[in-house]
Amino acid sequence: MAETGTKLNVDQKIDIVRKDFDAFKRGDLQTISDSFSDDIVWHGRGSTRFGGDFKGKQATMAQILDFAQTFQDINFEIHDIVASQEHVVALVNSSVTRNGKKYSDKEAFIFHINDSGKTTETWVASDTEQLKKALED
Repeated sequence: MAETGTKLNVDQKIDIVRKDFDAFKRGDLQTISDSFSDDIVWHGRGSTRFGGDFKGKQATMAQILDFAQTFQDINFEIHDIVASQEHVVALVNSSVTRNGKKYSDKEAFIFHINDSGKTTETWVASDTEQLKKALED
């Protein structure tokens, strides 16, 4: 993405996050995988199977695929993005359907993107009790 010795600017890092959310909407998991470093760590909150730390690209992508296969009508709409040279924070209005019931949430995704344009770490802050309800049905 960036030439050797060149740092990505904040707008370029924001663009990576926007492209990943757009790719998820299209079901393009390859684009998302390509944007992750091999040693990415994905931190999910809560005590559901989506909570905990997923280390490495394979574990992270398996978790994302599991989420995509567990829910229907998944919708992530970026409300706002704030960023610095170190992190990109996407504030997201989300909704999913499971067993005919719709669940909505306001989430924060915090991405650490290196100067090669690869996401090396992600934290997801969401309503884990809402997610538990969705999984119990």
